[in-house]
Amino acid sequence: MVEYRRVSRLLSALTIARADGRYPKPLESLAKTDVLVLDDWGLAPFSTENRHDLIEILEDHHGLRSTVVTSQPSQSSARQASPCGSAWCPS
Repeated sequence: MVEYRRVSRLLSALTIARADGRYPKPLESLAKTDVLVLDDWGLAPFSTENRHDLIEILEDHHGLRSTVVTSQPSQSSARQASPCGSAWCPS
């Protein structure tokens, strides 16, 4: 199964899910997705909570499933928006 998600909408949905107690459910669903496409990565800076959510999603997929990250920001804004504070997170 392939799932396409805009990062801003995904992070908003996870924030709402956390507030109403459903947080584990969307993470479990995303973890089962064979190919997860995250679009519009880094168009706005990530909060600490957002970075945590993204790391959870990426760790669940690492070595098991595929994740495609797409965006069109400038290189400097992408570096600032990275969940680990650099252009790319080391594994």
